[in-house]
Amino acid sequence: MATKKKFGWGGARPGAGRPKGSGNGPSPNARKNRVAIMLTDGELEKLNRIATRRKTPVATLAYELIAKGLKGQR
Repeated sequence: MATKKKFGWGGARPGAGRPKGSGNGPSPNARKNRVAIMLTDGELEKLNRIATRRKTPVATLAYELIAKGLKGQR
């Protein structure tokens, strides 16, 4: 019986891929925490319109708005 091959980081050949332990982990400035928010239909439509006008993803625009709003807060 044939076994299913697992494909991942290492590739198909033994020794292929990134060596174990060679990564440094995420940057200290990495955005790694998720926050769920609830928007009304109107708020989401407005966010979509602004993102389309700026030619940027909606999530990036939401992040920029939140980060800008928090900048002056304690």
